[in-house]
Amino acid sequence: MRLDAPLSGESALIERIAARCVLPTHSGAVSLVRGIGDDTAVLQVGEQTLLWTADMLVEGVHFRLDWIDPASLGWKALAVNLSDIAAMGGVPVGALLSIALPPERTGDWLEAFLNGFLECAHAYDAALIGGDTNRAEQVAVDVSVLGRVAGAPVTRDGAAVGDWLMVTGALGGSRAGLEALLEGAWDTVDLTPHFRPAPRLQAGALAQAQGATAMMDLSDGLAADLPKLLRASGKGAIVYAERVPIHPVAQRWTQARGLDPLSFAIAGGEDYELLLAAPPAVGQRLLEQAPEATGAPLSVIGEVIAEPELWLQYPDGRRESFARMGWDHFAE
Repeated sequence: MRLDAPLSGESALIERIAARCVLPTHSGAVSLVRGIGDDTAVLQVGEQTLLWTADMLVEGVHFRLDWIDPASLGWKALAVNLSDIAAMGGVPVGALLSIALPPERTGDWLEAFLNGFLECAHAYDAALIGGDTNRAEQVAVDVSVLGRVAGAPVTRDGAAVGDWLMVTGALGGSRAGLEALLEGAWDTVDLTPHFRPAPRLQAGALAQAQGATAMMDLSDGLAADLPKLLRASGKGAIVYAERVPIHPVAQRWTQARGLDPLSFAIAGGEDYELLLAAPPAVGQRLLEQAPEATGAPLSVIGEVIAEPELWLQYPDGRRESFARMGWDHFAE
């Protein structure tokens, strides 16, 4: 995969919006450090570095109400935003919740949704501090989270030649859950990875403190998100096929259907694990510290190279262009 080729789909749409934005360098005591193009915006307010993100979940696009219970939807709506804060090495301060609902969803359904949202908020110290409500034909949930970071946040554009590429956790579990739902076989698969992702806040903070050079969360899948980090950094990479950690749920799903687990995991979205680049010495410290300090397994999956190309390399040395696609809302 050539990383200097023109963008398409959702990435091209975001680039077009970003090109229209004229960003002020400061406004009184508030300075905009980073706008569109990373997991969060970055604001400098006095000596405080603040992180600001938003994410939307729309019925019929991101979820179906006959699939997901309202408490799990509430959890996920906040968790996907907290994952963005984690990707910058920050911690959450508070969340705004805006939700549009049909009238029949304003009773017990809404109470269960709030239970799940607040369960996630309590688990990750993210207070619900406001928002908005509206009436709509279908459910739409828009969450915005404010966070903070001690020191400089870890952005997408700092990866250097020779850095290790690393991921937390394992990949493909959420996709297996989605495939099971699509097949009507949801009672055969653990849907937790799909319904209740765990934002890696502790792992992100540790990576930031130890000196990771670039980081983002895997919301659209490794195949779609790794090129974003590499494009931002102006680099390429080699990913070692045998080192990509595959979620046990994905392993079982693909084995039962004769599918390639690696391809399945690489192209799957909504894992909300962290992808990061780090110099080897930093990477080694993270490997030693992360599992015990954060509860998140960490794997080295590749290395950053100078050539703007993304390769998938197999144990026998054979390479192929890393052309598998992840999730894209606007792919043709």
